[in-house]
Amino acid sequence: MEIKKLTLFSNNLKEQEQFYGNKLGFPTERINDNIVVINTQENQLIFESSKNNFCYHFAFLIPTGSLESAMDFLKKRNIQLLPFKGSEIIHFNSGRSIYFYDMDGNIAEFIERPTLQYPSINDFSIEQVIKVNEIGLPVKNTLKMANYIVDELGINPINKSEFSDTFCWVGDFNGVIIVVKEGRNWLPTNTPGSTNDFTVIYSEEGEEKNIGFKNNKVQFF
Repeated sequence: MEIKKLTLFSNNLKEQEQFYGNKLGFPTERINDNIVVINTQENQLIFESSKNNFCYHFAFLIPTGSLESAMDFLKKRNIQLLPFKGSEIIHFNSGRSIYFYDMDGNIAEFIERPTLQYPSINDFSIEQVIKVNEIGLPVKNTLKMANYIVDELGINPINKSEFSDTFCWVGDFNGVIIVVKEGRNWLPTNTPGSTNDFTVIYSEEGEEKNIGFKNNKVQFF
């Protein structure tokens, strides 16, 4: 799965624009009063103004070897890392991550995935952020939604046999929708996942689709 554009909703659009554009230094575009586009090397994260207050979890893919430098980058900008069991770096089978909050209280992540074999870099700059790599989707019925995404939306999982009624990793290392049970805490915080709305343009095996999630239901555009 390749995420092309991910649109999230924000009730602090100006603050989000300043955080991602000025503080972090992402190339940004103000489309109009209601939309701000955050550009990475390969895709776009879009914030659209909304009166609703959503809390998202999403991840940016960064080059392997740059995580320690990315930590220094955030700390120099007075952005606090979110530790887990006393460690600021969290290790997974597929890579390493650090986490931080943005101005909406979203749980953002920088992640390395060595298996993707992008060129390794020791230093970090915001221009080296490769792409938005994952988005979390809390729902009432985890398995039902995950199976729908696989069967009807054509997003292939790495290992469907590992789906559970609380956590389903739907996608691959290039891009993934993390379907979780509502109320399950987002790592590494005590923040429970709650229903959120977003739209995503993605491609899978050369076919591009534009879909949305709203109130635990899928919309097609």
